Formats: sequence, C-alpha cells, structure tokens
Amino acid sequence: MNSNTNFSEYLKLCAKRLSVLWLLIAFVFPVSLIAAKIMTPVQYTITAKLSVQSDVMGETIADQYNISELSRSAALTSISLIDNSDTVLVALKASKIKSDRPMDYQKRITVKQTNDSNVLEIVVVFDSDSVLGETFMANLLNASDQRIRDKFQSSNPSFRGVIDDPGRVSHINSPWLISFGFAFAASGITAAAFFIFNIFSFAADRTLRSSQKFETLTRIPVIAAIPPVARMIGTERSVNQVSNAYRVLRSAIKYSRKGVRTIAVCSPSPRDGRTSVAIGLAQALADTNAMVLLLEADMHRPNISRELRFDPVFGLGDLLLGKANLAATINKTSNRNLYVITAVNNVNMNSIDVCDLLDSDVFTELLKAVESQFDYVIIDTPAIELLPDAAAVAGKVDGCLIVAQYGHTRTDMMKFAIDVFDSLDSEVIGIVTTNSPRRSGAFGSVSRYYRTRNSHTGDSIITTLLDNFFGVVNMIRSKLPGKRKN
Repeated sequence: MNSNTNFSEYLKLCAKRLSVLWLLIAFVFPVSLIAAKIMTPVQYTITAKLSVQSDVMGETIADQYNISELSRSAALTSISLIDNSDTVLVALKASKIKSDRPMDYQKRITVKQTNDSNVLEIVVVFDSDSVLGETFMANLLNASDQRIRDKFQSSNPSFRGVIDDPGRVSHINSPWLISFGFAFAASGITAAAFFIFNIFSFAADRTLRSSQKFETLTRIPVIAAIPPVARMIGTERSVNQVSNAYRVLRSAIKYSRKGVRTIAVCSPSPRDGRTSVAIGLAQALADTNAMVLLLEADMHRPNISRELRFDPVFGLGDLLLGKANLAATINKTSNRNLYVITAVNNVNMNSIDVCDLLDSDVFTELLKAVESQFDYVIIDTPAIELLPDAAAVAGKVDGCLIVAQYGHTRTDMMKFAIDVFDSLDSEVIGIVTTNSPRRSGAFGSVSRYYRTRNSHTGDSIITTLLDNFFGVVNMIRSKLPGKRKN
C-alpha cells in the first residue's frame, strides 16, 4: 500500500468480504480436522530397559570395579547393535510384521544409556496397536540380547543383555491434539491466503474506492457521499443518515454559485445510482419550499415512474415529438413542491434517435419554458458509457453532477466522462458518491451531527444553520488551489 488512505481502503475491502473468510474457515476447519484425525493414527510409546552384564563376577573389589567399567563401555557399544536394521528386521520377523522398509521402524527406535551406567533405555513409538507394539518390543529385546552375546562372546569377560523391564506403554499420543493443530494451521493458511488474495484484488482493482482518489483523479470536489441504501433500512437513524446525505448535497447545490437552476445528473457507467441521486436531490430541494421539476431524459431505461410509484400518461418523448403538450406531461407527486416529467411515451422510439431529440431546439425551448416556472430542474440522463444523450443535455444546463459508485465506477470511465465534459465546456458542480462507506469523503462524516429530520413543511433550525455553514465551506473549497476551475 502506498499510503494510509490506500491501506484503510484495503481494510474496508477486507471487512466487506469478512463473511467470506468466516465461511471459508467454517468449511476448512472441520474438514481439515476430520482429515487429520483419519490420517493420524494413535501412537503408543513403549519403554523398556536392558542392562549389559558380564558372565563372570570379580573376586576382588578392584576386579568388580574393572568389570563394572567394562560393562558401561559394552553398554555404550551396544547402542549401535540395538539401533540396527538387522536387529530390527529380526524383531519384525519374530513379531510376524511384514514390512518392505525396516528403516521406517528403525527411525522409531531410540536407545540411550541411563546415567552413564550399563543400563540401556529403549523407546519404541508404535502406531495403532499397543499389543503388537509390546510384542515387537519383547522380540527386539531378545534380538538385542543375542546381538550383544555374539558381539562380546570372544571378549574377556563376555557380556550378555539382561531384560530389566520387558516394556510397557508409557504414553499414548492421541491424534486429536495433532488434528486440532493441523486444523488451526489450515485455518491460518486460509486466512493468510484470503488477505493475500485481497491485496492482489485491491491492487488490480480499477474502481474508485475513496473520496481522495475521486478528487485526485478529476480535480473536482466530492460534495456529497450517499451511504448504501440497502443497508440502511430498518431504523430511523439509518433512514436519517441517507436523508442527511441528500441535505448535504442540497446545500452544495444551493451555494455552489449563483444562477444554477438546471442540473444534469450524469454518471460514467450504468448502475452507478444516478436515478436515485436525481430523485433524492429533487426531493431534498422540494423540502425547502422550492418548486422543483424532475425531468427524466433516459428514454432507453426509464425508472423514475417505478421508483415514485405512479403511472404517467405522457412523457418527454411524446412532448419532444409533438404528441402532447407540456401541461399533459407534467405529473404532480405527493410532495406539493415536486413535479415530474418521465421518459415514458406512447410512440415507438426504436427508429428515432433520442440524442437528436435531446440536442434539438425543441428540448432547448422546453428547458427555457420549465426554468421560468420552477426554481430547480433536475435532469436524469443516461450513462455516458452507453449513449451520447448525456452529452447532449450537459451542454444545455447550468451545471452537471457526476455520480460515481464506490467499488463499481472504473477509473478509465471516470476519466472518459471528465474528458466529455471538458470538451463541451460544461459546468461540473461536483461529484456525488453512492454506496459510500459511512463517514467517507469531505462531507460524508458530517451526517452524524444531524439529529433532526426535515419535514415536508420546512427545515429545522439546525438543518438551516448547517445548510448555510456548508455553503460557506463549499465556496472556500472552490477557491482552493489545485481544484478544477468551474
């Protein structure tokens, strides 16, 4: 990550996908636990003792001391005799254990001298069957005794192996502990892979994920951040957060500069939340007792009538083609200050170039007509990526809003949209982000300060004061160096 901002955005991406990580761990942990339990047998540790003794006893104390020293030396030499593949093979045959690789059993045998004496401690780790393990240990002791006798039969004195402890199970290693360790390790590897995958995913992601990126890329300020509506349903506080975000946007519009009355709401790509922003802004402006007209210029994918739940008779297409007059196309909503002209029409638009209609003098005259009757005209346009319709509208309005969605709008499409507006010399008021994390962007964090909702009859005193405050802030931001000159 190149900056704290990028790192915080990476953490947000991981947090957004955290449910996927829990699902992966919920699957990997029990599967790896069961697999490790099946593959890991119960291990029995069997311990025995064998002393190396002389066949003769010394008559004097000096002789006894010498024999004792020789016994310790013989015991040290016997270690290599016991821990030997030939000895192990003899024990396997005597125990009737078939094995093509006696070395595997040899690795499980540990022989050590006890307290520098003539006593040898033999430890064997045996899988699955303790009885067979004890049988193998007994045969290993007998084979070791024979190997010691053969080794020292010609020496003076000769030595033999005496079994002090025939072997017993001293420890049982349950596979559950190993299985749990394996399961935790597998879960840790899964979590690490998850975060590494997100690093590569974040590095390869070409979508916009922070207000700073929006502003750095476009040199246009982010004037409002709309939180994800789908997550906000259910509580009054959540609904207030969405409403407050639109109040912030309304303040930015009201105080952006003098004379902004017709506003085109545009987006670089489909499903950026453009229509929702147009509706939310129109409703927020209407709540201030301003007369607002919401004009749907997207005649290819009209959604406003469905969102506002009414059935218009005529639409913008009918009006521009001369099939209806302005009065017949304007629809009144439940908000007494909000009116709507939808794009729905009664003619077949397949053979008609919508862009030519929006770029015609008829549409220009329509804007002049409605501008004289309403305080604000909010125009919902198609996505710039799909159609040139938005460009035709952008050149005829006072200002444009660019709507971009967190984690969806690509940087290349945003650059393309900015180039389109630059070529038209269009006034860009600012950027509105949708699906924005809470407290993101320059203005998104202020929503927590709102405590009183607007009513349809007017604004609260707190909201009015904040409207004026953010109007001043927005004017100061527009004069800061490095920002795009509008």
